[in-house]
Amino acid sequence: MNSSKLLYQVTGELRRDQLNFKVTPWKLLIETNRYYEIKSAAGAVKRLYKEKLNLAVHETKSYCDGTLTVSGFCMEEHIEEMQRMIVDQLESKIRKYLKDLELNQKALHLKPATEKARV
Repeated sequence: MNSSKLLYQVTGELRRDQLNFKVTPWKLLIETNRYYEIKSAAGAVKRLYKEKLNLAVHETKSYCDGTLTVSGFCMEEHIEEMQRMIVDQLESKIRKYLKDLELNQKALHLKPATEKARV
């Protein structure tokens, strides 16, 4: 791959009722058999392993303030596909959170009223 080529980081951020995508170009510095070394316009060099290219990665460590973030690196021709993968992953994460919350809610309703009062 030529060093003048670009890879793109596609980030999907779901904040309350807004889904926003940010597409950031990263310049390819070095390509090896296992990884790419890339650099953003305003950042440090990053090593991106080839198996991580075209994969969306959930970045939010914990759900807080109504925000979930997923991102991934891809080539320009895969940006739309990456955005679809990000939306799918966000939907999956929301379903998991809802299921966990329903289980927590059931646990609260199963507690006898006297135990609730002591808490």
